[in-house]
Amino acid sequence: MGDPGEERLREAESLFGEPDEVSLEQRLLPWELDLIERVCGRRRYHDVTVFPVRGSDLAVVHKPSEPAGVYWVPAGGVGPNESLAEGAEREAYEETGLRTRVTRYMLRARVTFVEGERRRPWTSHVMLAEHVAGEPDPVDRKEVETARWIPASQFLVEGVTLLRAVGWGRLAYRAWMAELVIPRWILPPGSSTMPG
Repeated sequence: MGDPGEERLREAESLFGEPDEVSLEQRLLPWELDLIERVCGRRRYHDVTVFPVRGSDLAVVHKPSEPAGVYWVPAGGVGPNESLAEGAEREAYEETGLRTRVTRYMLRARVTFVEGERRRPWTSHVMLAEHVAGEPDPVDRKEVETARWIPASQFLVEGVTLLRAVGWGRLAYRAWMAELVIPRWILPPGSSTMPG
């Protein structure tokens, strides 16, 4: 699962639009960076993060490795023979059980994870995907405990608050990402971000 090369990035841009480029430096707890380094080593410095939507509802997942009540959207590495869209659609299926179709390459988020003197570059390729079929029912039960639909406006308030309250840097990074994505690409123009 090496990082997507320029050819795959250009292909995604030609099919799904040029993403907004954003940057962030995010502090992590020591164990968080240890975990990333153990799982990804020198092989992977990226993820594809997919926001699966049905109207203005968002499909989110809870992983057993995360605190109770914390949900996030599917994310993972792009395989060596996959396009970004194929990786996003596969991750959405494995983690939510939903069949989706990528419609937009929204963000290329370049983050530097920092812990003490350690620094690790990371890039999240953030895709929007429309629901095609199925209801939330995770396929990869080892990685994902539950999946569900939630109004995106509710997630922007309640979900983001929980992500920040935990105090983990990688969850704060996800909260930052949700605050960029949901108002711009998921909620209808002029809609309130408060749950109805």
